[in-house]
Amino acid sequence: MEFRKIAIWSLLLASFLPVTARDSQFTRKGTGPMYWMAYEYCYTHDKPLPEDRYKKNIDWINDNFKEYGYDMICTDGWIEQAQTVDPNGYITKYNNEWNHDFAYWSDYVRGKGMKFGVYYNPMWLTRTAWEKDCPVQGTSVTAKQIVGENSFNGDLYWVDTARQGAEQWIRGYVRHFINLGATYLRIDFLENYERNYGSDKYAEALKWIKEEAGDEIFISLVMPNCFSHGKNEIPYGDMIRVSNDCFGGGWDFVSARKRGKRQEHWPQYDNAFDGFIGFSDITSRGKLIMDGDFMRMNTMANAEEKKFLFSLMVITGSALAISDQYDTIGEDAWVYQNKELIELNHVGFYAKPLSGDVNSRNSSRWIGQLPNGSWVVGLFNREDVAIKYTVNFSKELGFNASHVANVRDLWEHKDLGGMDNEYSVLLSPHSCKIIRIEK
Repeated sequence: MEFRKIAIWSLLLASFLPVTARDSQFTRKGTGPMYWMAYEYCYTHDKPLPEDRYKKNIDWINDNFKEYGYDMICTDGWIEQAQTVDPNGYITKYNNEWNHDFAYWSDYVRGKGMKFGVYYNPMWLTRTAWEKDCPVQGTSVTAKQIVGENSFNGDLYWVDTARQGAEQWIRGYVRHFINLGATYLRIDFLENYERNYGSDKYAEALKWIKEEAGDEIFISLVMPNCFSHGKNEIPYGDMIRVSNDCFGGGWDFVSARKRGKRQEHWPQYDNAFDGFIGFSDITSRGKLIMDGDFMRMNTMANAEEKKFLFSLMVITGSALAISDQYDTIGEDAWVYQNKELIELNHVGFYAKPLSGDVNSRNSSRWIGQLPNGSWVVGLFNREDVAIKYTVNFSKELGFNASHVANVRDLWEHKDLGGMDNEYSVLLSPHSCKIIRIEK
């Protein structure tokens, strides 16, 4: 029995989605990348990442996590002082104060057998490029002629897609990062562009980015409004953020922040769990991957909450983005190193909740099927009291009631033995169970 027969609600929602979704080598995998993201330092210090810290974190990931599949390094925001530009007006460094440029660090990361990721928005044009009035490659116009009336801030201007040369600028920026060896482009503050320039111009910009990216670079769409349930994002991106930023992390980010509340524009959901439920119907091969933002495991209260966070990211098919650092991780590396859960990401596994209603208990039960026919079930207790959760093998997995199923606990790394038709567990507050079930 296929899972779609269980989650009828997701089919109904999916029937309203655009039929022309982006189909890339990345979406066909079905799950997001595994990588390190520079967010934590930038957020906690409210300033750009220093270059020496970037290197230390690259080396730390290489030594401790690359063997598990975390094979990419990505810069983050606080990007305003990236004002060193090439003759075409494109940035060449993460920050003016860095000694080395993107090309150097791309070579360094790739030399360690990892992928190089970049945070930037191709619709941006720096203050320096504007002041120099750089020529727009392949056109007869210059930088000052393609900026719009509304700026992002004093250091970054928005390019207006209605201006002659805007297409060449945006496509050129994507190509610039590809030429630097980047295979991942994290495009932020999309709601700001759509708010200032409208949905039609926003969609046009994403179209140019998609066409230039092809299968060469992963397109991560960040802070999207997702109007009409992703109408302007599904055709053009590989992955979208489904909820608000990690910020200070902790249980607030995972499940508590404005729980059960939704708005029509970014962020539609403020905590990751609600966001995953609300957008779970978009997940399928050839469509968007859900992005639950970054994991700061050192901010979680205890081991159960840490397992809950990592399990949620895995079960939903999200990117697995470590944002702890070499000197903040403490004793928490083990959470990211669960090979049985990591394997689910490797094979492109994602599950669906049994309800798309964030206020339903069934939205805390997630079920999906592996390529070999076995099932993986995630049971999550978001509440502050202990609750019993059950999965019925015949009703919810389609097993013949006479079959005995073997159940394996993917955190305990042990088989629980044969079980007749159901699995039940009493979950303590903020804890979960991830089990694999085979006939």
